[in-house]
Amino acid sequence: MDAVNAVLLLALGFAVGLSGALMPGPLLVYTIQESLRKGRWVGVLVILGHAIVEVAIFALLMLGLNEAISSKAFTTAVSLLGGAAMIVMGVKSLKENKIGIKLRTRKAGYGAVVGGIIFTAFNPGFPIWWATAGTRLLLEGLQRMGYAGMALVFLGHWGADWGWFTLVSLVTSKGSVMLFERGWYSKIRAALSIALIAIGLYFLYSIL
Repeated sequence: MDAVNAVLLLALGFAVGLSGALMPGPLLVYTIQESLRKGRWVGVLVILGHAIVEVAIFALLMLGLNEAISSKAFTTAVSLLGGAAMIVMGVKSLKENKIGIKLRTRKAGYGAVVGGIIFTAFNPGFPIWWATAGTRLLLEGLQRMGYAGMALVFLGHWGADWGWFTLVSLVTSKGSVMLFERGWYSKIRAALSIALIAIGLYFLYSIL
């Protein structure tokens, strides 16, 4: 019975995690943009930063702060900070794009982890999701197998995140040479930068 529950909880975490990972958002935009410059391991590092935030959110939920996380004040603060941060990053990327950048001038490093943290923590929908639907998933794991069940839900969820974003990063980096040679890189980077700015503006608009 425990084996059946374990497989079920892993599958549940994986399915829900994949459905979220497949949705376009600031984290995906950031991953594609950085993968073009820094190679195929960006996705792994970005999701490491993403996972760090999830562990922090989980700790807050365990402390009974799910109501605070889903409150209007918290959402407003995250929307304001997140919107402003994404606009700044988008504008900075546009300016760098005008100057030009060589193919993979830097290796993927801790900057990608920090980026994963920022683009996760400052997405107002993320903590609210964990305070509502995410909490229900964890409760399912707790009811079936205790804390081990909650851990299995997390493992399935992270498996989906790491799998998808690693694939995105790998495919993007593989095509980077062709994109540079054909002059598409600057256009794609400009489009991604504008997408970040648009997402930031949307987050700011949402608190009006």
